[in-house]
Amino acid sequence: MARNAQPTHICGSLFAGNSCQEKIDVEKEKEAIKAVIEEETNAAYGSDFDRMVATWVQDETTVRLQANKSGYTYIVGVEELNSLIKDAFESAPEPDGSKEVKTNYKIKVYPESAWAVFDNEGYNSEGELTNKSIHVEFLEKVDGEWRIVYFSMVSTSTWEDEGDDEEEIEEGEEEAETEETE
Repeated sequence: MARNAQPTHICGSLFAGNSCQEKIDVEKEKEAIKAVIEEETNAAYGSDFDRMVATWVQDETTVRLQANKSGYTYIVGVEELNSLIKDAFESAPEPDGSKEVKTNYKIKVYPESAWAVFDNEGYNSEGELTNKSIHVEFLEKVDGEWRIVYFSMVSTSTWEDEGDDEEEIEEGEEEAETEETE
């Protein structure tokens, strides 16, 4: 009987250890993550440097990656990121009434990190749609608060209507061939 008591004791200890871990309120964490993402955007449109950098992890692991049809921007480290933010705010210090609307959030929460994917639409002060993009953001908890550590954005509206200038080849037609001369 002593032989069976030991495994039961070990299993009981394992279950007791697991039940002592604090449960994550996933819905509450998702709302906190959305709030940080919205705060970063609102601070950017308000040209508020202190508010904006408060939403980011302040170390050399931060990454910002943006891409559109004409190219991309890749920034690594908080010094480079903060410099970019300062330069942007100095070139346009006054809010211009533009805004962004984020939809279709998909968020995965872990105890000390999370990722979020969402659609983003940008509007000018007249309410006209100016940009569509897909965002991916990774967040980490710093002193119990969510902070952005990785931001990626692909501007999808820069590729819209791409195929309108191309001619379609009708069946039976051949594409003109070109020869290179040396």
